[in-house]
Amino acid sequence: MAEQTSSEAFTLLSWNIDGLDKRDTIRRAQAVCKLISSRRPHAVFLQEVVPSTEMEILKSLGADYDYYSAPGAGERYGYYVAILVLKTKGLLFRDNMMCIDLPETVMGRHVLFCTVVFGGVEINLLTSHLESMKDYGGPRKAQLSKVFEIISENPTWIFGGDLNIRDHEVKSVGLPADTVDVWEACGSIEDEKFTWDVSKNDNLQWTYPNKPKCRFDRVYLHSKDGGVRAKGFGLVGKERLEDCGRFPSDHWGLWMELSVDRS
Repeated sequence: MAEQTSSEAFTLLSWNIDGLDKRDTIRRAQAVCKLISSRRPHAVFLQEVVPSTEMEILKSLGADYDYYSAPGAGERYGYYVAILVLKTKGLLFRDNMMCIDLPETVMGRHVLFCTVVFGGVEINLLTSHLESMKDYGGPRKAQLSKVFEIISENPTWIFGGDLNIRDHEVKSVGLPADTVDVWEACGSIEDEKFTWDVSKNDNLQWTYPNKPKCRFDRVYLHSKDGGVRAKGFGLVGKERLEDCGRFPSDHWGLWMELSVDRS
């Protein structure tokens, strides 16, 4: 008789929450926490966390999530990344957090790493905020290569965040075998492509006539045995906050569902 398998959905949210914007910072952080509380993703990747938003996140979500950040890694610039893991039956959080500084950074960039077990499958979770701006393509490619090197021996991993990466840079670095871009794996839907879109998101006071839109935020899934697959992808955070008329961030958040097969 063939071995029977069942599939469970692992949900993930990745979001640059723009803590560097000093306007309505706490109100916007509260909106992020509200969305997390309502959707209860199994894991959350956050970028541009600052001390004031971290306090709000811990106050709002600390009872429901294990939380880890490495503010010292971004000390010079005052912002950093964080990972949240839902405290729930069936999801084991292994307390093996690591923070590694990225090469060639002049912006205090680093990668945060931890491991969870879901549906009997060990999944390595990594988030980062790679070097920003067009002129830093070289360091950005070196940083992407470094992350892939760090996790190359792990059979299953999810890596994402505000990677600031361009398509030609990804092509130059090359994806490891058995690795997919989750947005692409879910059909490359055009309406869900651009995560930083000045033509639709006016949080930034953009004074130039051109209205750029870019896919800076990405998530990559590696599953050597194919047991974890991209199932669904969408953008969140597109609703204006009634009290201040702004969006939670100048980036949209990335919501995804991954199927995890267990024997």
